Amino acid sequence: MFRVATIFCVIGSVLLLVTAVLHGSGYFQVSDAISKSNASAFLKDVVPGLWTHFSIHLVILAAFGIVLAFSRHRTRALTALLALAAAADAAWAFSLAGFFVGVALPIAAALCFAVAALAPNQSIQRTRYARR
Repeated sequence: MFRVATIFCVIGSVLLLVTAVLHGSGYFQVSDAISKSNASAFLKDVVPGLWTHFSIHLVILAAFGIVLAFSRHRTRALTALLALAAAADAAWAFSLAGFFVGVALPIAAALCFAVAALAPNQSIQRTRYARR
């Protein structure tokens, strides 16, 4: 049976992946809009890359969540740090655009990672004490 921490890490990672897909799906619209604007050439080159960067960032955070979910030596500190990273992303997105699904999903992911960080560790310690 899976540990509570594993389940919540996987759910948090899936939420981050969904957010990355939703964000990445707007790439062509943003790229087209910025290319047609009267923005400087620098912004026309940089904005599409920055748009893609955030989606890649979320995929990497989700990958860390999956690794932590199935690691035998899950560390609470790394899981808590992952929760803080997801919360910071949500706060940043909220400061830019207000509350929308792109804020709600990372908040939910951050809560999942926080629960995983606080969940009791049921792996090696229980078997070690059971042998005595």
